[in-house]
Amino acid sequence: MSEDLNLTTATVERLLTDTRQALERMRAPDGPSPSGPEEPPRGIGESADGRVQAVVEVPGRVASLEMDPRLMREGSEAVCSAMAEAANAAMDSLRSSVLSGSGAATVDPSALAGDLERLQEESLVSARSMLASLQDAMDRIGRRG
Repeated sequence: MSEDLNLTTATVERLLTDTRQALERMRAPDGPSPSGPEEPPRGIGESADGRVQAVVEVPGRVASLEMDPRLMREGSEAVCSAMAEAANAAMDSLRSSVLSGSGAATVDPSALAGDLERLQEESLVSARSMLASLQDAMDRIGRRG
């Protein structure tokens, strides 16, 4: 009976190992990328007839904010309003870019592989503990019978 339990644990372990290897193959580069590393998705927005430009990046951080100094003549309220409008337009652009799939993938294969490896280790520990408990219960039942 314990052979069946070890086979089950080995089968689960083999399945998880195969999955990790498939993830590694997916993550491995197929060769040098002619364009270099992919840029993270960005959103660009403008306001005040192009006098304010905002650039945002994942996870929603402002990468840059540029303003034509002549906009200062219109006062601080106009400047702040134009900056907010440009930042919001850039966030809308970023959201559209991410949702449409353009730009870099948002899933990090390295992090995914690490999570999978942790999951494999935790599940094997749990499976071994559960199977040992089942074996112990079956042994007790066998001794009574």
